[in-house]
Amino acid sequence: MRYKIKQALILAAAGMFFYKAYTQQPEKMVNSWAEKSPIEKIYFHFDRNDYMAGQTIWFKGYLYSDFVPADKVTTLFVELLNTSSSVISRQVLPVFGGFSRGQIELPDTLTGGFYILRAYTATMLNHDPGFLHEKNFFIFGRNKKENPVVVTETRATRIEFFPEGGNFITGLSNSIAYKATDENGLPVSVSGVIKKENGEKVTGFSSYHDGMGYFDMIAEEKNTYYAVLDNDPSGQKYYLPISTTKGVVLRIISIGQTKQFEILQRHDDPVFRAAYMVGHMQHHLVFKTELKEGKDEMTGTIQTSNLSSGILHITVFNKEGMPLAERLTFVDNKEYIQPGDILFDTLDFSDRGKNHFTLSLKDTVRGSFSVSVYDPAFDTRSKREQNIFSGLLLTSDLKGYIHDAAYYFSATGDSAQNAIDLVMMTNGWRRFKWSDIIKGTIPENKYADPGYITLAGKINMEGTNKPFADKELLTFIVTADSGKNMKMLHTNADGYFKLDSMIFFGNARILFSDIKGKKNKFIDVNPDGDSLHRHYPLPRVSSPDQFIASGSNTKIPESYNAILKAEGVMLEGVTIKSHKKTKLQELEDEYASGAFSGDANRTMDLTGEDLTPYRNILDYLQFRVPGLQIQLSTDGGGYRVTYRTQASASALSDAMIIYLNEVPSDPDVLSTIPARDVALIKVFSSLTAASGGGYGGVLAVYTKKGVDISADPLAGETINYKGYSVIKEFYSPDYRVNKNTKTDQRITLYWNPSVIVADVDPKIPFWFYNNDRTRQFKIVIEGMTTTGKMLMIEKTISGKKAF
Repeated sequence: MRYKIKQALILAAAGMFFYKAYTQQPEKMVNSWAEKSPIEKIYFHFDRNDYMAGQTIWFKGYLYSDFVPADKVTTLFVELLNTSSSVISRQVLPVFGGFSRGQIELPDTLTGGFYILRAYTATMLNHDPGFLHEKNFFIFGRNKKENPVVVTETRATRIEFFPEGGNFITGLSNSIAYKATDENGLPVSVSGVIKKENGEKVTGFSSYHDGMGYFDMIAEEKNTYYAVLDNDPSGQKYYLPISTTKGVVLRIISIGQTKQFEILQRHDDPVFRAAYMVGHMQHHLVFKTELKEGKDEMTGTIQTSNLSSGILHITVFNKEGMPLAERLTFVDNKEYIQPGDILFDTLDFSDRGKNHFTLSLKDTVRGSFSVSVYDPAFDTRSKREQNIFSGLLLTSDLKGYIHDAAYYFSATGDSAQNAIDLVMMTNGWRRFKWSDIIKGTIPENKYADPGYITLAGKINMEGTNKPFADKELLTFIVTADSGKNMKMLHTNADGYFKLDSMIFFGNARILFSDIKGKKNKFIDVNPDGDSLHRHYPLPRVSSPDQFIASGSNTKIPESYNAILKAEGVMLEGVTIKSHKKTKLQELEDEYASGAFSGDANRTMDLTGEDLTPYRNILDYLQFRVPGLQIQLSTDGGGYRVTYRTQASASALSDAMIIYLNEVPSDPDVLSTIPARDVALIKVFSSLTAASGGGYGGVLAVYTKKGVDISADPLAGETINYKGYSVIKEFYSPDYRVNKNTKTDQRITLYWNPSVIVADVDPKIPFWFYNNDRTRQFKIVIEGMTTTGKMLMIEKTISGKKAF
């Protein structure tokens, strides 16, 4: 964080009383805040870099806190937004041990253009929302006129100046960093001269890396300064910040694993005299150095070899705790690197050739990794500009766009160290203000992690306000993927209940039942609301300003139709003639699958009927289907359903087999389902897929899809609840058994986000089949161990050459 001149003057004018009241050392207050609200970061490994409308974005999420996986986080929110901040897709995903995975299915009607992926946890919202994870995508669509935007040759230049330490101090030697960008936010290499207002030259400057550089100069009082670029016929003036007599100069020089510091200060104002210096990382104090009084120049060494890698935030204070100067510097001790390599066992670039490679780790570790293999011919850029190193150690702590952030972790030597130092000097850090820490005005945490799925509410006796108090209930959860789970709950004296730490996916049906089996005792379930899919107040996203450079070698536009046709996406101009299906046939197509989609003795569409008079679906079925008999035992034995046979308490084999949403169930469960929640019923005299061939008949009941808990808050004994977003599996064909002759146009050839390693053989094999087109593979493997070490391998394979 850099303090501007105005801020320094305001602090000085506030007087010394304010700071003397807070001599309990602000750096300790930061530590306390970090314990209550730790910093969380997110990085995504995507299956590739660029996508088309109609395709799927596959991703693995790595959550990071205090230099290790964020294993206390349970839920991740992922949103795809357009440039108007409208949400195109929203995924809510569970997090296990700091890792999550999922996918975003892009509509084939999506307009080509820029989109923003935003991701966050609930607890990240307790901090500045400017640090939520965002990534810009250009998604190619059918509208060719918007594919892609190309940078023009004529570009306006913007230059920003940043005095090292925060203030431009007159009478002292200042280091002034600068960053030059074009109107699209991309770096521009510049050179020029610094002049006084009277036109006298002071010094020259020239960019060192990506439009960034610095120069040293001494400012004179009552003088203003500006820069003029070489070869600029317009002679445009770019003004430096106004100089001041208030403050100190702070310089940090990186030399290997040590940091040299230099503090210069004026002697004419006792308020602005350095007393001590502190450094913190991720809000944790890592050093404090007392400074000698009476000296106008101070130098020394900050030993950083024992620190974790990342951004170190250094602040100089006066003796009353007023911040005088600040500087970011990057610590890169390489301890975060998990060594690994790829061994190529079999390479076959022929059509549908089988390829085999091995991930070789140096040691046995515990961790989670992800692997992608794709065709680099469809990249818009020749290399990835972000990876797990840069995403978690650099860009997640800085606001704004960092061009080619991965460079700072791939290059070695002084050039990379000097370049990343310029990034530290020219990008702001705003996670907190020292003035807020000192005043104690850091906001309290507003949001808490949901702790997976929590279902709570109140249960009353049906039709009354009398609570179903101090009772045991059985809950039967039937999920969209036919999973089943039973849990017990106990209501308190007021009828309230709570089920927490649940994990299920898609729309689930939760059935509540009195464990004593007294079917004459009916209840009303009144849920509190949806704990998982709540929406948080978030700022609008900024429109992307990084454009695809001209000369991009991507093959996406020219291959668009061929790829989508091969993937089975509907294209424009295709007309298919067929007989129109009846409403009942469409309903069966929507709900019934497999053996249940065959012909039935009776199929009933309930979507258009008035079902209000019926307590449950069994009441509705009574006398509706010839041969169907429903009986309620008088001795508490529950319901019994038979079909075209004489019901007998002793003849169990003649009872109908019950399916609820194609999941085996029983009549007692059906008795809890309101008739209004049922869409389709099918009655079979027998069914080969059922146990014993369905000798006594099969009754298949399908509840309506898409019913949200908030839309039907008084659903009675049965409620619908939307769980986590459904996570799908990536399809990777096995051509040993799949002889499909359809053209294979896959761009992503292999995607595996769930490589879990637990102290096993550090050699992990992978195999995949090529498509019918690709002659070059891009392999990216990333991951993190439980101790926070990161794996990053990126290789392009062409023939026998890897680079």
